[in-house]
Amino acid sequence: MKHLLSQLHKFQKNLRAGAVLLLDYDGTIVPIARRPELALLPDDTRKLLKALIGKFKLVIISGRALSSVKHLVRLRGIYYVGNHGFEINGPNVNIIKSEAKCTRPIISDICEKLREKMGKMKGVVLEDKGLTASVHYRLVERNKVGGFKKIFWSVVNPYVVSGKVRITEGKKVFEIRPNLNWDKGKAALWIMDVIDPKKKLIPVYVGDDQTDEDAFSALRDRGITVVVSARPRRSQAKFFLRDVDEVKAFLSKMAQMRD
Repeated sequence: MKHLLSQLHKFQKNLRAGAVLLLDYDGTIVPIARRPELALLPDDTRKLLKALIGKFKLVIISGRALSSVKHLVRLRGIYYVGNHGFEINGPNVNIIKSEAKCTRPIISDICEKLREKMGKMKGVVLEDKGLTASVHYRLVERNKVGGFKKIFWSVVNPYVVSGKVRITEGKKVFEIRPNLNWDKGKAALWIMDVIDPKKKLIPVYVGDDQTDEDAFSALRDRGITVVVSARPRRSQAKFFLRDVDEVKAFLSKMAQMRD
């Protein structure tokens, strides 16, 4: 896997011709925060994204609920993909995957049981996002993490075994999603078909989390896939950037390409 900033000159001509930037939110354009509500988009990053809108197609693709990521980014004229691909909104697009709507009661039931079991456990942050849920344990004391995981799996395992949900473990977080044939990768392909039906634009996908691997796989042979990671790791991405600052440096270079 190669460092994107050192290889970018090789793609400049093709990128200048047109690209679609698909960017994860947490850990990609903003640093991972201790609590989800603290991961605010810096003003300079928002200005940079705004500068890109007139030059490239822009998609923010996140595990957050659509309403949350739209509130945090606050830019018009771009596409938003929320809840790991189950919600998509943008110019002439506004969909919620109908299959995911049917699983809302299951997600709600799991969240209710987790609250009952973990009610007094300090540091657990439970996000019920309607179509999916996230359980953050970054603030749980190290000697309590094992107990937290034991309780978590005791609640969700029956739903996993019965095929109702699937669990992905990210950076100090468990993602609870409907067990459907849909993910960030399929959502990325879908939105690319909407934006670029003639397949003339290069998709550039940048993400840091395990759920982004689906998109790396889906777009690997079609575009530029970039994992954000300070340390070498196994990934389906072709390139890497070390951190949020390098992502900003990359986006700045993209903005300069079409000045």
